[in-house]
Amino acid sequence: MKIIKSIYLPVISLLLLIACDQTNSVGIQIQPQEDQIIVAYDTFHINSTNYYPEAISAQSDTMILGEFYSAKYGSTKAELLIQLAPPVGYKFPDEAKHPTPDSLVLTMLYKTWFGSAYSPVELSIYEINKKSIDYYTQYLSNLIPGDYCDSSILMGKRIATSIDCTSGTPDTNTTKYIRYKFDDTQLNRFFNLPHEAYESEKKFLETFKGLYITSRYGNSTLFHFNEIGLYLYYHYTIEKNGQDTIIKTSIAFPANKEVRQLNRFYHHDIQNIATCHDSINYIKSAGGIYPKISLPLGRIKERIFDKIGENRKFNINAAEIMVEGIEFDDKDVFLDPPTYLLALSKDEYDHFIATNQIPQQTDTTAIVAEYNYTSNSYKIDINYLLTRHLRQEIDKDATLDLLLIPVELTMSSSSTISRIKPLTKLAAITIRSGKNEYSPMRLEILYNGF
Repeated sequence: MKIIKSIYLPVISLLLLIACDQTNSVGIQIQPQEDQIIVAYDTFHINSTNYYPEAISAQSDTMILGEFYSAKYGSTKAELLIQLAPPVGYKFPDEAKHPTPDSLVLTMLYKTWFGSAYSPVELSIYEINKKSIDYYTQYLSNLIPGDYCDSSILMGKRIATSIDCTSGTPDTNTTKYIRYKFDDTQLNRFFNLPHEAYESEKKFLETFKGLYITSRYGNSTLFHFNEIGLYLYYHYTIEKNGQDTIIKTSIAFPANKEVRQLNRFYHHDIQNIATCHDSINYIKSAGGIYPKISLPLGRIKERIFDKIGENRKFNINAAEIMVEGIEFDDKDVFLDPPTYLLALSKDEYDHFIATNQIPQQTDTTAIVAEYNYTSNSYKIDINYLLTRHLRQEIDKDATLDLLLIPVELTMSSSSTISRIKPLTKLAAITIRSGKNEYSPMRLEILYNGF
């Protein structure tokens, strides 16, 4: 795998090459014309369309819940299907100590949210009572909750806002939480789980398959949960210094890496909001809209040989795709552009989504471009990718389709990219398409022939 992070190579490189070392012009003049190095610069307009991916991976580090509506980008709804892990090997005090249940509480922790701090959201918690989630299956975000839960067992619901348990102005650096206390029916059920349920995760999940959590109204907030856990509080009595002493304790059933947490994302009106103008394209995460761009490989190669001659070899010195955002819309003040875009061959997309990995092939190039807030643009360096394709035998009509995918990166201690996956948090930007009259999406190439 080779990941290239986009670097801007200005056209001034061409001028430097042309103007370099004027004092040696005599030496250049006595060279045969066919031995001279020819330097050229070209611009190609790129065909671009909106592409609607079916899904991204349902496995995510952040558990996102809620719904957000944008007049420009439509609705995004996120739901959760989560399993809980038992404290394997746990044993309650013996009956002589009179263990007694006190409460059963679901706690969902978050530091950040997206959207409105004050808009209410109704969260509904259902028991998964149909098909079990398999630990070893790679799920996609277009999974159907009805395959796992028929919504007949409503364990609880509550109204929440994103500033629960805070005071004053919302602070994104403070951990916040949503708590739900279950009724006595659920309390007694969990307190009286059979001993076998604590033998392993598998035994527990045979007893309790998990939770389906969704929002029933409110379309202005998405919660970014970093931790979810179910807590069973109880007490028992021991004799201390000749007197009965009450000991209060609890056990936790966390949604952790030992079991599965799945995010369902869907954009039910996505096809209706991106058809107004062919002069623009849209980028929206999570898994909403990607631009699909088509590189005219045959035309590029033909143009290169027209300028340098059919019998010459060529080098691509710089090749960048210019992706420019249009002005921000005041109505979408919440929506920030994705920080990173991944330019990836459309043929490799399914593998990337299914595994959250770039295909491990020696000829695969993944190109990452970072958003520039000053120029409101992405510059995608495809030098290596373009060179590899142009040096193959291709016909004059050959093209290469790339998807521009919003992604999030994990950096290693050496500041290199150690992990890359589709962006699950909501972000969006409108860009100029290849048909934009003011400034069309384009590929700029600097090359030489010798």
